[in-house]
Amino acid sequence: MAGSDSLKNIKYKRWELRKAILKVIILSFLGGGGSYVRPTLPLMIDAIIIYLREEMKIAVEEQKVKRVLESLDEQEIIDLQEKNGEVYVRSIDKHNTMVEKHSIKLLLDFKRKKKKWNGKWFMVFFDVPEIQRNKRDYLREFLIKLGFYRYQKSVYLFPYECEEEVKLIKKIVAGAKYMKYIVAERIEEENLAKTFFHL
Repeated sequence: MAGSDSLKNIKYKRWELRKAILKVIILSFLGGGGSYVRPTLPLMIDAIIIYLREEMKIAVEEQKVKRVLESLDEQEIIDLQEKNGEVYVRSIDKHNTMVEKHSIKLLLDFKRKKKKWNGKWFMVFFDVPEIQRNKRDYLREFLIKLGFYRYQKSVYLFPYECEEEVKLIKKIVAGAKYMKYIVAERIEEENLAKTFFHL
């Protein structure tokens, strides 16, 4: 009971709740392998509450989760549809920039956890003009947040195939149009990158 009480006392920000809820929805979407997720609203709320409790150590009321889901529905990121007296969570807008950014991160994290390294390195490099330094700096920060290793100032590595994810980055991140993708069989100072990725 003490653990439960301490859980409820943890403060969280509204954006943290929204981010966690989006993560659960996107994971459901990715796991389903299609353009729809079909759990009923109560099941989705239960899944979100469990994730918040187990992964973020946050206890949140069902009503707050429901309000965030309704807000996402109003923004047309998800679609809440009623059928036979039950409300279903459907049709996540995978082309929404917010959803795409979360999806890239989740897909790359999944590859790091599940895939076996084949010895190749998947690299992105870019030469963003100095006049667009803000876009260049944001792109660097974004690649690091996604889990890329900074090999040089404008060269980043990933140990698993990520061409589709790079295409998405080019689509949604300003400055990424200058980015190039290459596959390398061998690189110098490979041990540093292997240590970073726990290979």
